[in-house]
Amino acid sequence: MGKPQVVTDQTFEQEVLKSDAPVLVDFWATWCGPCRMVGPVLEEVASEQGDKIRVVKLDVDANPSTAGRFGVRAIPTMIVFKNGREADRIVGYHPKPQLMTKLTPHLTMAAPSAAAPNASAAPTATTTAGANGQTPVTPPLGGSPTSSTPNAGVGVNKIH
Repeated sequence: MGKPQVVTDQTFEQEVLKSDAPVLVDFWATWCGPCRMVGPVLEEVASEQGDKIRVVKLDVDANPSTAGRFGVRAIPTMIVFKNGREADRIVGYHPKPQLMTKLTPHLTMAAPSAAAPNASAAPTATTTAGANGQTPVTPPLGGSPTSSTPNAGVGVNKIH
């Protein structure tokens, strides 16, 4: 793709909501310093990942209806849309490595092969002391073994 494309209130539905590919929408304004910092990062993402995600820009000053419709209150705000729905929201400037960490789960890729099992499907089992036939122990969910707060992380969903 090369460069982020410009969308407006009038073209948003066709270009973003009806897109078959995931779309990253950059809600920005010309007067916004952090928005100008994000611009080159998004150009790199569009150039390198354009076959996996479309990158578009929407000027919130010129297109207030769409920004209001999606509750954009601060800029830059980047929203990933998949199948016409918001899949993720990233607010503020993020360097490219952090931005790619957030975007990677949303990139379109070939279906995984049957030979490559999903490693994140279940916690791995570990054996307690020695290889003398002891029963494997599954690590507990939630919290950290080094956390001093009981139930740390329990009921908290990680935002990608």
